[in-house]
Amino acid sequence: MYKLFTFYILIVLSLLTVGFAVAQSVPESPTNLTVELMMTNVKLHWDAASGAAGYKVYKAIDTLPFVPIAFVKTGTSYIDPMIWPGHVYRYYVTAWNYVGESLPSNDVIFTSDGNPPQIQRGVIAGTILDDSTGLPIPCVRLRFFTPDGFMYFREARTDTFGYYSMHIDTGKYLVYATKWTYDPEWFDNVQKPQYATIVPVTYGDTSIANFGLSRIPIPPPQRLISVSGTVTDTLTGDPIRGAYVVMMRPNRMVNMIQNHEGSMFGSRSETFFLPDFGTLLGVVRVVRTDSNGNYLAKVPDSLRYVMLAFKPEYIPEFYKDKRTPFDADRLFLTNDTSGINFDLVPNLQIQNSVSGKIKNAEGDGVISKVVLFKITPRGFFPVRCAISDTDGNYSFNYLVKGLYFAKAVPFAYYYPSWYDNDTCGTVCWLNAEPFLVDSVTTGIDICVKPVFNIGLASISGTVIELQSSEIVQGVTVYAFSKSSNSIVGYDITEDDGKFSIQNLAPDTYTIVVDKEGYNPTNTPDYEVSAVNNFTVDDAEINLTSITVGAEEKNTVVPQKYSLEQNYPNPFNPITEIRFALPVTSNINISVYNILGQEVATLFTGELTAGNHSVTWNGRNTQGTSVGSGVYFYKIIANSATYSNTFTSVKKMILVK
Repeated sequence: MYKLFTFYILIVLSLLTVGFAVAQSVPESPTNLTVELMMTNVKLHWDAASGAAGYKVYKAIDTLPFVPIAFVKTGTSYIDPMIWPGHVYRYYVTAWNYVGESLPSNDVIFTSDGNPPQIQRGVIAGTILDDSTGLPIPCVRLRFFTPDGFMYFREARTDTFGYYSMHIDTGKYLVYATKWTYDPEWFDNVQKPQYATIVPVTYGDTSIANFGLSRIPIPPPQRLISVSGTVTDTLTGDPIRGAYVVMMRPNRMVNMIQNHEGSMFGSRSETFFLPDFGTLLGVVRVVRTDSNGNYLAKVPDSLRYVMLAFKPEYIPEFYKDKRTPFDADRLFLTNDTSGINFDLVPNLQIQNSVSGKIKNAEGDGVISKVVLFKITPRGFFPVRCAISDTDGNYSFNYLVKGLYFAKAVPFAYYYPSWYDNDTCGTVCWLNAEPFLVDSVTTGIDICVKPVFNIGLASISGTVIELQSSEIVQGVTVYAFSKSSNSIVGYDITEDDGKFSIQNLAPDTYTIVVDKEGYNPTNTPDYEVSAVNNFTVDDAEINLTSITVGAEEKNTVVPQKYSLEQNYPNPFNPITEIRFALPVTSNINISVYNILGQEVATLFTGELTAGNHSVTWNGRNTQGTSVGSGVYFYKIIANSATYSNTFTSVKKMILVK
């Protein structure tokens, strides 16, 4: 698959002039991690790391993979109370700041009887050279995987001489080398893990795994092309002077660079801070308009671009009239191109605003893209996009009064979530909680959960609208692990409707999709293991588009249709759901879980005008009792009298 990189044709970064958002670098790794038994718990201690804003503690029990268990903001110690007899525990610590996460510290091993087993280790070492020049390549990222598809918990990086060395548990490993601007490679000189040469590691010995990486072809200067256009005021038609025009890589390419570099900011030389907007990733070129509103940018050809025009007095706009980078039209440019114009909408001189923080469950800020959606009579649509600061804080000003939704898409390490005041985010737009903006609205905090990249498996495919058979761009696709009962990876479809979720552990996954204005029609399961070379590349996910009424999740009782809160709530196991129909209507009332999967259909058919009710007994369509938790019920109503479909969703809690 990586031979497809020639499609992207990398750029010579020295040819381009972009801003740099961050002078600080990824922190050093913590050192001298120790573990000490304290009554019924253990205390970890480590030496401070240069450049660290905090520390992340990882833990593994017996043969299970490592998972993060704590964030330490101050100090260099942590007490773990979750210790039980008869188990083996391993820990390591990483340093963290808003640039990224360090390589792991040394690891420690512990058993509750105070007699940890001896760690049997050997060494994998080698040198990585440039195939064309024979020169050493520094800062190459080395990852180590077991033949059964799991990632070893530590990584290595080459030094200035292209040399790396890793003390590693005895066993057998597949070694993977990546660096942005080079083709990634498995040892020995192959592009897919199933063809990789296994490196054995024995106690006290050193195994050699050398690499020669090939640089992806660099476009010569004569292949730079010009992109030009005009930025005007949409109300007056006047040219806008000093507007920023930014040419960026699409989300898929940014994710690939992040994966190769092992950094949330990807290629640091392609990071740009746009005043009053935030930090942008994958930036290839930034220019500003002249007094006539014109701009001219020189960029490499045969690349896909996302283009943004912005000036603080105006609403940001992606080409063509799009409000988010996920839905923006992609431009594939092969020749000089003119007429890429933008007409910006001025900010309204009103004082309504909304602000909040993107944070994890521990309250730490998470830098993210934030998309604001407004409810309208035709549905709800994205109206603003911004990027939170390094503490997760965001704000939108000059907003029209009304009901809104908000979604956070973190730069890395966490998966996207919609605002929901009662839970740590929700991944389904139908379950998102609306909020009213009629003055200064604060405290709209969105909680996001981490993803764990612990394997070499991948699931790729296409998202298609079922009725039209057209691909759908901007769909968030989640991989839900059957074994851990959690989301462990995601991707967002590009303009070809394709997604690729990487770094999955061998497991069975349910694929769940989310896109405003669409309902998923299938949530298929896929197993990735050695049997299929840890790869599924033909997954097809279907959506159906829906029309959402203006009353969607409105906290005010609609004047026409209405859906009431169930009673009792919480309940066990029966609850009543009441609703009102102003005219005879065809309706559907269904129950969904927190992933947006349909659990039960309570009624489908025609009902006359009036007040009605249905009950739910806590069982799914197959008649099996469901577990305790948060559920959602939704009504869809159509009639010949009203042109719009009425849809409303409410939350209920089943407690057993």
